[in-house]
Amino acid sequence: MARAPDNAVKWTTLVVLATVGTALTVATNPGFVMKISQEGLDYACQQGMAVLQKKLENIKLPDFSGNFKIKLLGKGNYNFYSLKVLNFQLPSPRLRLQPDVGLQLSISNANMAVSGKWNAKKSFLKAGGNFVLRAEGISLFANLKLGSDPASGHITAACSSCKDYINRVTLRVSNSKWGGLIRLFQKRIDSLIQKTLQNKICKILTNTVNTNLQQYIRTLPVTSKIDKVADIDYSLVAPPEVTADSLTLKMKGEFFRQANRSSPPFDPPVMAIPPVHDRMVYLGISDYFFNTAGLAYQQAGVFKWILTNSTLPKRSKFHLTTGFLGQFLPQVSQMFPDMNVRLVFSVSSPPHLVMEPTGLAFTPHLEAQAFAVLPDSSLASLFLLGMSMNAHLAVGVNSDRLVGNLTVDTLRLKLRHSNVGSFPVELLQDAMNYIVTLVAVPKVNERLKKGFPLPVTNRIQLSNLVLRSYQNFLLLGANVRLG
Repeated sequence: MARAPDNAVKWTTLVVLATVGTALTVATNPGFVMKISQEGLDYACQQGMAVLQKKLENIKLPDFSGNFKIKLLGKGNYNFYSLKVLNFQLPSPRLRLQPDVGLQLSISNANMAVSGKWNAKKSFLKAGGNFVLRAEGISLFANLKLGSDPASGHITAACSSCKDYINRVTLRVSNSKWGGLIRLFQKRIDSLIQKTLQNKICKILTNTVNTNLQQYIRTLPVTSKIDKVADIDYSLVAPPEVTADSLTLKMKGEFFRQANRSSPPFDPPVMAIPPVHDRMVYLGISDYFFNTAGLAYQQAGVFKWILTNSTLPKRSKFHLTTGFLGQFLPQVSQMFPDMNVRLVFSVSSPPHLVMEPTGLAFTPHLEAQAFAVLPDSSLASLFLLGMSMNAHLAVGVNSDRLVGNLTVDTLRLKLRHSNVGSFPVELLQDAMNYIVTLVAVPKVNERLKKGFPLPVTNRIQLSNLVLRSYQNFLLLGANVRLG
């Protein structure tokens, strides 16, 4: 996913730990679910406050002036200028879930310091110098409404209301023997500054959410690129769901071919995610997610491997030659003496993964086509084997990527076609077991080891992982940190 500026990343973390891109069609059920707990929002709030604090410290306060009146002496005037915020402390921010609405941000006991210059004049009396103003007991309450854009599938965030309050303001002046004049109109100054600050704080927060954050969300890509064949669609298929315990994002979670996208001939299953809250974020990954991957790669013809005698390990006890096969099938060496053999493995149908509480069952169906390599390098078909297997797929997480490892339990052979006469496939069982385990499976695991990207923004790292299998889906729980 595209790398965002630090502030944009942190502000996105404030609203959701990861945001997603564009939806193409609406599915009945999601293939991928992200659930963010209150603990996750607490961490997001800490990151977001760092951004808000910087913005508040860059508030541009206008110069202001006015008149004052002194008994017996009459009226005078004052002027405050070159105002600059020295610091803005946000010690107690809280981000809370609002069921069916979104999030509520509250800040209490905040304080700020402002420096600047001042002068005052009454006839022959003139005063001026520097000042430092401290505003204390600042409170802020804002509601963040979450939704989704039906046309694009982006998450939407808007500051629907904002209210702030300043408890007290203290003004101290320096560099003037007539600084006592300030006391004559200090209450009026305090009131003006307090009103100015209150308007500015909510205005900055609202603009940051409604404009800056929303603009950044719209720049996020719709998909995660995997390789030259397929991408993953992580778009929203429904508005965010907010309960008293968590914020849930429902995503398409679908692999698709870049060259020719089409809808899978199966639908996502229902994922009954249990109420767990001891991690910051939970990812529900349905078998639909994995099975669309198998479909996309099978349709693209990626699941195809060619083995020759030269590609086998040097220590191999089997050899791909007609002479070696002739030990099991004499007719092969008789019809094609002293020739090399080429084995072409391919997936005859999309691999299908079933998730159950007891684990993940994987039932790929392969074909093995054997050819004799003739002296002119042309190929003569020997036989075609159907291969069905029971396998297990172990799934894990490496940083921000989903990885796997395939283990084959049993391999069953069936003779589909033969140009060398009928023969019992059991004669080739040991050879196929060896070749599939030693050569084919490692090639699959090499790809699975590279992994597939999870829908988290750049620089977010997952830790303290827990992975459990349920009916139709895996549940990954993790804590997060911004690296």
